[in-house]
Amino acid sequence: MIKKMITGVLTVVVLTMSSCGSVEKDPAAYNNSIITVINGSEKHVTDMNAAMNGSDYTKAEQVRADWEKSLNDDIKKVEDLGDFKGDATFQKAVLDGLNGYKKIVTEDYPKLIELRKNKTPDATKESALLDNINKAFENMSNGVNKASTAFESKYKS
Repeated sequence: MIKKMITGVLTVVVLTMSSCGSVEKDPAAYNNSIITVINGSEKHVTDMNAAMNGSDYTKAEQVRADWEKSLNDDIKKVEDLGDFKGDATFQKAVLDGLNGYKKIVTEDYPKLIELRKNKTPDATKESALLDNINKAFENMSNGVNKASTAFESKYKS
């Protein structure tokens, strides 16, 4: 009797666990989940611009640190979403974009904040940093928009 009960419980557990990965994904829900994650960075961009424009470099560094943590969480969320029915194109484009953001948040923004905070004008260095930052934003936007459009076309109901 106990053996049958244990076997029954184990069967239910195995079936439940195996069905978790095979749940049919809805393309609209998948797309929305990814876009929701990406949209979280908008607040950080706005906050960073406000801090930098206001010459509040302590605030800018806090925004940068918060943004870095958020990007780590966002990357994990997109990785956890997985691909869509074996197609990882959209997911990869988003991860590439988020990792591009992470690069500027961990490399370029700290240098820009430090440069402006120390009031050591170096127009060439500042221009190069701003170019890197703007290119990352552009690449993220273009890559995700292209992948999203392709995804929507491919999985239209």
